[in-house]
Amino acid sequence: MSVAVDLERGSYGPMTDLTPIPAPDERPGKTQRVSVEGTIATISGISAMIVAVASMFTAVQALNVSQAAAQQKIFENQLSVCIALGDLTSRAVTANEKNGDFPAGPLDADQVTDLGKAMEAQSEILRLMHSQYLQMTMLLPEDVSAKAYAALTRHTDLYNVMVDAYDAGAMSEQNAVKLTLLAGQDEDLMNAASAACSTYVANKAGIKE
Repeated sequence: MSVAVDLERGSYGPMTDLTPIPAPDERPGKTQRVSVEGTIATISGISAMIVAVASMFTAVQALNVSQAAAQQKIFENQLSVCIALGDLTSRAVTANEKNGDFPAGPLDADQVTDLGKAMEAQSEILRLMHSQYLQMTMLLPEDVSAKAYAALTRHTDLYNVMVDAYDAGAMSEQNAVKLTLLAGQDEDLMNAASAACSTYVANKAGIKE
């Protein structure tokens, strides 16, 4: 049986521990569906990332760097995160365009292969989106990171529709419609998150759009 998805956003407290997203060609049987909280909890490097952020502030205090210099360093990290989000948005849009045409009905051998390749690309995008969201929660205001979370949940929904079709060897009429709908919503939400991030750093830099 596949693991159900829980997309309810709570606090940043305890998270569910689930198996990381497997590549399609590594599945022994049923494909593992994913959840936002579960994948966040199992991303490698989370501890290192948190330590790195903490170390930045520790170094600032230890070296007695001026407040202006410290704020500049933080701004540079925020700018870097927003630039990375813009790049990831473009990559996600391209991946969605390559999802392939899977009309309702049984999948033939070629369609199964194409769907497997699409899932592999989408799982990598999803992994990067989780990592990006975590960085945003540490460096940016809640209203900005919340937009990235909305995109993350939609991309999770998209991936899980693919999982359902791949496991069943067929695309249901409902999932055929959802695949197209979710891809469009995912693109809109990614663009909204990227725009919010860009607007934040532009305002902080005093740049008028």
